Amino acid sequence: MDTNTSPLKWIFFDVGETLVDESEPIEDITRQLIAAAGRRGIAVQREQVRELWMEAHRRFSPFPMADILQALFPGDELRRAIWSEMKYRKELDRPFPGALGLLQRLRASYRIGIIANQSAGTADRLRSYGLLEHIDEVFASAELGLAKPDPKLYEYALQATGCPPAQSLMVGDRIDNDIVPAKHLGMRAVWVRQGLALRQYSPSRTSRPDGIIDAIGELEGWLAAWPSAPPPL
Repeated sequence: MDTNTSPLKWIFFDVGETLVDESEPIEDITRQLIAAAGRRGIAVQREQVRELWMEAHRRFSPFPMADILQALFPGDELRRAIWSEMKYRKELDRPFPGALGLLQRLRASYRIGIIANQSAGTADRLRSYGLLEHIDEVFASAELGLAKPDPKLYEYALQATGCPPAQSLMVGDRIDNDIVPAKHLGMRAVWVRQGLALRQYSPSRTSRPDGIIDAIGELEGWLAAWPSAPPPL
């Protein structure tokens, strides 16, 4: 089936850095890392950590923080000690401005789903943001035991919703986790260039996103222009 002419039925969203802004918890854990290093007489700069984080994403690292710790600190014992003093505070997450209104409007025309790598309690967090009532299905890694970029998580979501890949769209901030597996299965995909994955690239022509937007609020404009909008280079 031609994905350029098939009617779109389902839009699936990633959560972190797509619908939900993770910049504050990332800043917070960066401050924790710098403080833990400082207690050991090791000077680490915020921009140094940010650069390492972005480079880890560029390399499609499955565990960016592990790469950051390895780059900054010699020895497993030191890295484990610093990591033990750090905690990622998901309660600092906030939905991007306009995410709620976007889902409300899109749900008038499409079914809405979530495909995300998230810790347990994804639906409860989405409810606390006021987003869940505008979402039809949630497929999250912790609850299903499947994690992106494994295409099996996407296959599970498509089978559960009864949606053919050609009639679905994946929207996410990462080429490796969101775009590549979706395109592999024949889904459409839009890359939202938010967060720390700005330097990622498509490893092949077949894994290129159908669209690129710089903020989640631009999705409606892309949908209105598609399929006449030119594909990304």
